[in-house]
Amino acid sequence: MNLRALTIGGIVALALPHTVAACSQLSAHIWMCDRDTPWEVAGWDAAGDGSTRILGDMVLNFTEEWPGYEIADDLATLEERYATYSEWIAADGNTPLEVFQSDRVNFAGGTAVRALQRDALDGDELMSAVMLAEVGASRIMLYLDTPSDTALADVDSQSRSILEMLNDTCADAISCADDYQRPGAATNERG
Repeated sequence: MNLRALTIGGIVALALPHTVAACSQLSAHIWMCDRDTPWEVAGWDAAGDGSTRILGDMVLNFTEEWPGYEIADDLATLEERYATYSEWIAADGNTPLEVFQSDRVNFAGGTAVRALQRDALDGDELMSAVMLAEVGASRIMLYLDTPSDTALADVDSQSRSILEMLNDTCADAISCADDYQRPGAATNERG
């Protein structure tokens, strides 16, 4: 279950059929191409709505329908859209416990604004990277949640690596081939 989406107002992400290819559709317009990375063997949360990937003790949630997405026009910057999101989250009583770093990250497929922070979710503390990414003409909110004792440098590194995998197409010809088999694809889902 996508606990982030439920916590931030009951918004459910667009559930798409994900493929066994190493370029998986995160939304109608954004792909995560993870061949030859640890995320290639990440599982999909089979009990959820198709918007959660799990790799060990890391959970990646994503949605194109975050709080406030519908009121911003195409001219709003990522920073302005993120500020609107933060205001909605604060109004809902879900502000982060502590924000350690806020920045803009450029990556091969686009750009993102990101906050590395300590959060509480269902009474448990965790370290998070909350990222609003622009990939091509589309935007997506990503939440990387890790255990509370995860070093800030590790959250930074992991979130950057996730951003580097984002594309607006199935960009990897090998991963997108009809006969590609994701390593361990049958054993990674939990449900």
